Amino acid sequence: MGPVSQTLGVAVTMTDEQISASRDVAAYVVRGLVLYSLTEFQSGHCTTIRVDVKDNAFSVSDDGRGHAIERTIADTPYLQFIYTHLDYPFVPPREAPVQLHGIGMSLINMLCSELTVIVRKPSTTFRMFFRDGSLSDQELVEASSGGTGNRISGIVARQFSRGADEQALVRWLHEIKTATPSLKLHFNNREIHGLSQSNA
Repeated sequence: MGPVSQTLGVAVTMTDEQISASRDVAAYVVRGLVLYSLTEFQSGHCTTIRVDVKDNAFSVSDDGRGHAIERTIADTPYLQFIYTHLDYPFVPPREAPVQLHGIGMSLINMLCSELTVIVRKPSTTFRMFFRDGSLSDQELVEASSGGTGNRISGIVARQFSRGADEQALVRWLHEIKTATPSLKLHFNNREIHGLSQSNA
């Protein structure tokens, strides 16, 4: 049995398994990215999500619309809001609206020692590389990308995670597939089936 935590004045005893899960930051990063892709599926813009995980390294990709690479907000590139929102305000004292959906992605970025974002559009591919939460390099290539969507890959910093629990992630992905049976879902190059199918 693990240590006791104090929540709202009530003593709660955590098991070793719960403590381990609470430290599985790499898995939470992957879950967050999968859920972002899942919103593209639920809005009818995505059919497939691919997840790859090994230790602290991860990649989540989809065939959705891809980030809006030309959009700006108050003269600031939209993707700056999405991935570096915790640096807000970007140009003080200029006021700009806070983008709530960007706060989660910025937190993910800050948890990673490296993060690469690849956005595919029909005629362009945009790549951003972050190191320790800061934009290090970016590139726009004018050429057919062979499809659309986002691919977000990176390495969760060691001080935040000892490595993702792949078995727990697979169980969670089975539940996602069960809830969204028409979604094509892959983990480490293996197709994920719904719970009823996988248990058959």
